[in-house]
Amino acid sequence: MATDKRSEALTAAGAILLLSSLIALLIQPPLQILLLLWRSLLAVVALILILQALRLNTRNAAVVYLDALIVIAAEIFLLISPPDLLISPSNLGASFSYRLLAPSAAFIAGVLILKDAINMLYGFGAKAREVLAFTLIRGSAVLAVLILGGIFSVILYNGIGAISVEFLTEPHRNLGQEGGIVTCIEGTMWLVLGAMLVSAPLGIGAGIYLNEYSRSHTLNRMITISISCLNGVPSVVYGLFGLAFLVSTVGISLLAGSVILGLMNLPTIILTTQEALRAVPDSLREGSVALGATKWQTILRIVIPSALPGILTGLIIGVSRAAGETAPIMWTAVTFTPVYVNKAYGIVPDVYQPVNNLCYHLLQLIYFLGAWDVEKRAWGTALVLMGLVLAMNSLAIIVRNHYRKKIRW
Repeated sequence: MATDKRSEALTAAGAILLLSSLIALLIQPPLQILLLLWRSLLAVVALILILQALRLNTRNAAVVYLDALIVIAAEIFLLISPPDLLISPSNLGASFSYRLLAPSAAFIAGVLILKDAINMLYGFGAKAREVLAFTLIRGSAVLAVLILGGIFSVILYNGIGAISVEFLTEPHRNLGQEGGIVTCIEGTMWLVLGAMLVSAPLGIGAGIYLNEYSRSHTLNRMITISISCLNGVPSVVYGLFGLAFLVSTVGISLLAGSVILGLMNLPTIILTTQEALRAVPDSLREGSVALGATKWQTILRIVIPSALPGILTGLIIGVSRAAGETAPIMWTAVTFTPVYVNKAYGIVPDVYQPVNNLCYHLLQLIYFLGAWDVEKRAWGTALVLMGLVLAMNSLAIIVRNHYRKKIRW
């Protein structure tokens, strides 16, 4: 009974250390209270580990003793290290401050404590290893959510003060120190729309051909490998391609940027379309053909509707990538000078004019940090960009889920 209580105490202490250290790393609150908490927990935990090791066999006790030594080392580090500690290894060219090192020590100690607690609860056997593996998997999922939540929280906290009617409805002035970002929002949406108009028909069409019509296994494999390689090409290379082959023809313009972003999205859309089409059972195709439908009728009325949720997943990824890219468009489509998109009949944009863009605008504001008072507006721009991407993705996910509910096989 005493062993179980000690194991439960170790589990609670490890969880508290992990959660609090992640908060310290992501949100970076003042460390005074957290340091007091960490020192107290580590001291108690080290004592519990030593007491527990006395009850174990030699092999298991050695592991627990080693973990206890690491916990004690973390405790000593937190006790004697000055708050202004800065480690700068000459061969790395990087600096590690106390604000990074202290939470990292608490995080490592928390992981070891949880490992020992699970081993003690389940007797250092196969069951303990299974529970530990599942705990690591669940912890990875929770960690991913916490990191995303931390990033969003920091951007929201720093950027919400910049959001106003003026900020959202006026163009920027005086190198971004005044005005707003309405032309950047407009330009970003037009670039995303143009990119999807280029990539969606080509990508979906290529995926349909490769999966439904092409009968050469060797050709399919070569094309798929080539597409996968294109998917790994850095975005700056696409920007260089656009500068060399498009800007010389159509100039720095909405058209050039849309084509480049569309080409970047093509591999993702083709591959996701192929996977979605492969997931459709062959029995649906055979049943449609048996009822007298042609191959195209089968694809158009049976296969594509069944694969639509998977296809929309690729389009969602494409939208996110097009909205968040900077390198491909900074040489092909955008300008920092505030520009409203001219539209014929109030609808069709002039594709031969340059546009503003949220990502490029944010990049320029970051360049001005320290020289101009633009930090608050930079955070506000980042918040609007994140909100815009989330809104577009949410709309696409709602449409995808709507069609997913109709699938029956």
